[in-house]
Amino acid sequence: MGACSFGVTYVAKTAREAYSGAVEDAQYENGHDSYNGTISTTDGFSMARDAPRYGTKAFIKWEEEKDETMDKYSCLCVEITGKKGKEMVGGRRGMKAFYFFGIAAE
Repeated sequence: MGACSFGVTYVAKTAREAYSGAVEDAQYENGHDSYNGTISTTDGFSMARDAPRYGTKAFIKWEEEKDETMDKYSCLCVEITGKKGKEMVGGRRGMKAFYFFGIAAE
């Protein structure tokens, strides 16, 4: 039993809906094994409010620092805003883009 990093983007109306969808997708693709190394092995998520803009060098560094200090099997969520967020949403009304990352059981 070990741990590995994961990162997944998802578009939904809320972060909660995005998390549920990402977990369902991970279970569909990787099964329901509680050590499959995906977001489905986490027990919920926390919103990260201090993140730099998604996709920037500052964000990558910030994410690496968070990965080093996160508890096992935890998950953080960042809402993707700006141009990148709009591209991901693709004009779908009421939708938002989210990025989940953390440490999964493997």
